[in-house]
Amino acid sequence: MAPIQFNTEDSDNELLEGHENNDDAVGDISTILQEHHERQAKKASARASAFQMQKKAIYAAARKAAQDVSKAGVAHIEYAVTKMQELRNEEVLPEKMLADYEQLLRFQEEASTSLLSRSAERSNPSRREAALRKFSKSARIHVEEARENEKVATDASELIKHYKNLLRA
Repeated sequence: MAPIQFNTEDSDNELLEGHENNDDAVGDISTILQEHHERQAKKASARASAFQMQKKAIYAAARKAAQDVSKAGVAHIEYAVTKMQELRNEEVLPEKMLADYEQLLRFQEEASTSLLSRSAERSNPSRREAALRKFSKSARIHVEEARENEKVATDASELIKHYKNLLRA
Protein backbone atom coordinates (compact mmCIF):
# COMPACT_ATOMS: atom_id res chain seq x y z
CA MET A 1 0.00 0.00 0.00
CA ALA A 2 1.07 3.50 -0.67
CA PRO A 3 2.05 5.68 2.25
CA ILE A 4 -0.40 8.36 3.17
CA GLN A 5 0.74 11.93 2.90
CA PHE A 6 -0.69 14.91 4.62
CA ASN A 7 -0.80 18.33 3.10
CA THR A 8 1.67 20.75 4.39
CA GLU A 9 1.89 24.47 3.98
CA ASP A 10 4.19 24.02 1.04
CA SER A 11 1.61 22.02 -0.81
CA ASP A 12 -0.95 24.74 0.06
CA ASN A 13 1.27 27.33 -1.54
CA GLU A 14 1.52 25.17 -4.59
CA LEU A 15 -2.26 24.92 -4.67
CA LEU A 16 -2.57 28.68 -4.33
CA GLU A 17 -0.03 29.19 -7.05
CA GLY A 18 -1.90 26.63 -9.17
CA HIS A 19 -5.10 28.55 -8.44
CA GLU A 20 -3.55 31.77 -9.63
CA ASN A 21 -2.39 29.97 -12.76
CA ASN A 22 -5.87 28.55 -12.93
CA ASP A 23 -7.32 32.11 -13.01
CA ASP A 24 -5.15 32.83 -16.02
CA ALA A 25 -6.30 29.59 -17.59
CA VAL A 26 -9.93 30.46 -16.80
CA GLY A 27 -9.41 33.87 -18.41
CA ASP A 28 -7.86 32.20 -21.45
CA ILE A 29 -10.74 29.75 -21.63
CA SER A 30 -13.31 32.53 -21.33
CA THR A 31 -11.64 34.50 -24.15
CA ILE A 32 -11.48 31.34 -26.25
CA LEU A 33 -15.16 30.69 -25.54
CA GLN A 34 -15.99 34.31 -26.32
CA GLU A 35 -14.10 34.12 -29.61
CA HIS A 36 -15.82 30.83 -30.37
CA HIS A 37 -19.24 32.40 -29.70
CA GLU A 38 -18.33 35.37 -31.90
CA ARG A 39 -17.33 33.01 -34.74
CA GLN A 40 -20.52 31.04 -34.28
CA ALA A 41 -22.56 34.25 -34.34
CA LYS A 42 -20.79 35.35 -37.54
CA LYS A 43 -21.50 31.96 -39.11
CA ALA A 44 -25.13 32.10 -37.98
CA SER A 45 -25.39 35.64 -39.28
CA ALA A 46 -23.91 34.57 -42.63
CA ARG A 47 -26.29 31.59 -42.79
CA ALA A 48 -29.26 33.82 -41.90
CA SER A 49 -28.17 36.33 -44.52
CA ALA A 50 -27.85 33.59 -47.14
CA PHE A 51 -31.25 32.24 -46.14
CA GLN A 52 -32.80 35.69 -46.42
CA MET A 53 -31.23 36.14 -49.86
CA GLN A 54 -32.58 32.76 -50.99
CA LYS A 55 -35.99 33.60 -49.55
CA LYS A 56 -36.03 36.95 -51.37
CA ALA A 57 -35.01 35.24 -54.63
CA ILE A 58 -37.77 32.63 -54.26
CA TYR A 59 -40.36 35.32 -53.48
CA ALA A 60 -39.20 37.39 -56.46
CA ALA A 61 -39.44 34.36 -58.76
CA ALA A 62 -42.91 33.55 -57.42
CA ARG A 63 -44.05 37.15 -57.93
CA LYS A 64 -42.68 37.09 -61.49
CA ALA A 65 -44.40 33.80 -62.24
CA ALA A 66 -47.69 35.11 -60.81
CA GLN A 67 -47.42 38.24 -62.96
CA ASP A 68 -46.70 36.13 -66.05
CA VAL A 69 -49.68 33.89 -65.34
CA SER A 70 -51.87 36.92 -64.74
CA LYS A 71 -50.75 38.53 -68.01
CA ALA A 72 -51.33 35.27 -69.90
CA GLY A 73 -54.82 34.98 -68.38
CA VAL A 74 -55.71 38.54 -69.33
CA ALA A 75 -54.39 37.98 -72.87
CA HIS A 76 -56.43 34.79 -73.17
CA ILE A 77 -59.59 36.55 -71.99
CA GLU A 78 -58.99 39.41 -74.42
CA TYR A 79 -58.48 36.90 -77.23
CA ALA A 80 -61.72 35.11 -76.29
CA VAL A 81 -63.65 38.38 -76.21
CA THR A 82 -62.23 39.36 -79.61
CA LYS A 83 -63.03 35.94 -81.05
CA MET A 84 -66.58 36.11 -79.69
CA GLN A 85 -67.02 39.55 -81.23
CA GLU A 86 -65.81 38.22 -84.58
CA LEU A 87 -68.25 35.32 -84.35
CA ARG A 88 -71.05 37.69 -83.40
CA ASN A 89 -70.25 39.87 -86.43
CA GLU A 90 -70.30 36.82 -88.71
CA GLU A 91 -73.54 35.56 -87.20
CA VAL A 92 -76.52 35.36 -89.53
CA LEU A 93 -79.83 35.51 -87.76
CA PRO A 94 -82.18 32.61 -88.50
CA GLU A 95 -85.07 35.02 -89.08
CA LYS A 96 -83.13 36.77 -91.87
CA MET A 97 -82.19 33.46 -93.46
CA LEU A 98 -85.77 32.26 -93.31
CA ALA A 99 -87.09 35.51 -94.83
CA ASP A 100 -84.55 35.30 -97.65
CA TYR A 101 -85.42 31.68 -98.23
CA GLU A 102 -89.15 32.36 -98.28
CA GLN A 103 -88.59 35.07 -100.88
CA LEU A 104 -86.49 32.65 -102.92
CA LEU A 105 -89.24 30.02 -102.70
CA ARG A 106 -91.83 32.55 -103.88
CA PHE A 107 -89.69 33.44 -106.89
CA GLN A 108 -89.10 29.75 -107.59
CA GLU A 109 -92.81 28.99 -107.37
CA GLU A 110 -93.67 31.88 -109.70
CA ALA A 111 -91.01 30.79 -112.17
CA SER A 112 -92.04 27.16 -112.04
CA THR A 113 -95.74 28.09 -112.42
CA SER A 114 -94.89 30.26 -115.40
CA LEU A 115 -92.79 27.54 -116.98
CA LEU A 116 -95.35 24.89 -116.27
CA SER A 117 -98.14 26.92 -117.80
CA ARG A 118 -96.08 27.48 -120.91
CA SER A 119 -94.95 23.92 -121.16
CA ALA A 120 -98.42 22.59 -120.43
CA GLU A 121 -99.54 24.02 -123.69
CA ARG A 122 -96.66 22.43 -125.55
CA SER A 123 -96.10 19.17 -123.79
CA ASN A 124 -98.07 16.25 -122.56
CA PRO A 125 -99.43 15.90 -119.02
CA SER A 126 -96.99 13.16 -118.00
CA ARG A 127 -94.02 15.47 -118.54
CA ARG A 128 -95.76 18.18 -116.61
CA GLU A 129 -96.31 15.79 -113.67
CA ALA A 130 -92.64 14.75 -113.77
CA ALA A 131 -91.50 18.40 -113.81
CA LEU A 132 -93.85 19.19 -110.94
CA ARG A 133 -92.44 16.30 -108.88
CA LYS A 134 -88.90 17.43 -109.68
CA PHE A 135 -89.63 21.00 -108.61
CA SER A 136 -91.44 19.79 -105.46
CA LYS A 137 -88.52 17.58 -104.54
CA SER A 138 -86.11 20.48 -105.15
CA ALA A 139 -88.25 22.79 -103.03
CA ARG A 140 -88.40 20.22 -100.19
CA ILE A 141 -84.62 19.84 -100.28
CA HIS A 142 -84.18 23.61 -100.11
CA VAL A 143 -86.64 23.86 -97.20
CA GLU A 144 -84.77 21.12 -95.32
CA GLU A 145 -81.45 22.85 -95.96
CA ALA A 146 -82.89 26.13 -94.70
CA ARG A 147 -84.10 24.44 -91.53
CA GLU A 148 -80.69 22.84 -91.04
CA ASN A 149 -78.98 26.20 -91.58
CA GLU A 150 -81.37 27.74 -89.07
CA LYS A 151 -80.45 25.02 -86.56
CA VAL A 152 -76.73 25.64 -87.15
CA ALA A 153 -77.23 29.38 -86.64
CA THR A 154 -79.16 28.69 -83.42
CA ASP A 155 -76.37 26.37 -82.20
CA ALA A 156 -73.78 29.09 -82.95
CA SER A 157 -75.86 31.58 -81.00
CA GLU A 158 -76.05 29.19 -78.05
CA LEU A 159 -72.28 28.64 -78.26
CA ILE A 160 -71.68 32.39 -78.10
CA LYS A 161 -73.98 32.67 -75.09
CA HIS A 162 -72.08 29.81 -73.43
CA TYR A 163 -68.72 31.60 -73.96
CA LYS A 164 -70.20 34.80 -72.57
CA ASN A 165 -71.34 32.96 -69.45
CA LEU A 166 -67.90 31.38 -69.08
CA LEU A 167 -66.21 34.76 -69.27
CA ARG A 168 -68.62 36.27 -66.77
CA ALA A 169 -68.05 33.42 -64.30
